[in-house]
Amino acid sequence: MISPESALEKNIDPLKSIPIAPSISLLSWKNSSAEELKGIKEWITEFLCNPHPSLGRSGNVCPLTKEAINKDSIFFTLEKSIRLDKESEIKKIASQIKLFKELQTTNGESYKVIINVYPYINKEEYSKIESIQNELKPIFVEESLMIGQFYPGCKEKGLWNDNFFPLDSPIALLAIRNMAITDIAFLMTNNAFVKKYLEVFGEKGEIFLKKIIEHKKNMLLRQ
Repeated sequence: MISPESALEKNIDPLKSIPIAPSISLLSWKNSSAEELKGIKEWITEFLCNPHPSLGRSGNVCPLTKEAINKDSIFFTLEKSIRLDKESEIKKIASQIKLFKELQTTNGESYKVIINVYPYINKEEYSKIESIQNELKPIFVEESLMIGQFYPGCKEKGLWNDNFFPLDSPIALLAIRNMAITDIAFLMTNNAFVKKYLEVFGEKGEIFLKKIIEHKKNMLLRQ
């Protein structure tokens, strides 16, 4: 299998380099009653949908999540394995790009999310979640999408406060959604990612990028 990054470097469609995984069953927010999803749904409503004193700005931790719940545009997949086969999981997650784009919602296209939930894996498997996210990120960014890794102890920093870790979740997850203007914080380390971001958001993206750079400079001066 050609790696996603190699495919992009060789100007090959990266989606064609990954075999399509078997059909995936999606559970919507309102119609998902699986016991394994109870904890993560509580975390989403209690943490992501509320303000936090360490967030570094006003508003909820994730400004879009409450509306996504209201529009029933959050969908789950449930992986019940206790150990992950990394290659198989890469195929499955990569195949969700097409699934995500074809997924129909009622007035909720901007809020659409697919969350892959791993309730039974332990901390020894979390490195695979990081690795899968890292390897697939170039494909998702190229498609104007984001893939985020969540798990207990995740050290991905918040946008406005380097001591706030919003991806530190009680259960391991890989989440897929449309790229948002605030995502530049997760894209700044890669020039190709920044270029794609600016293609998507244009002048508004340039303004927000300058705002983030200025914020980072001010934070360094205060240290």
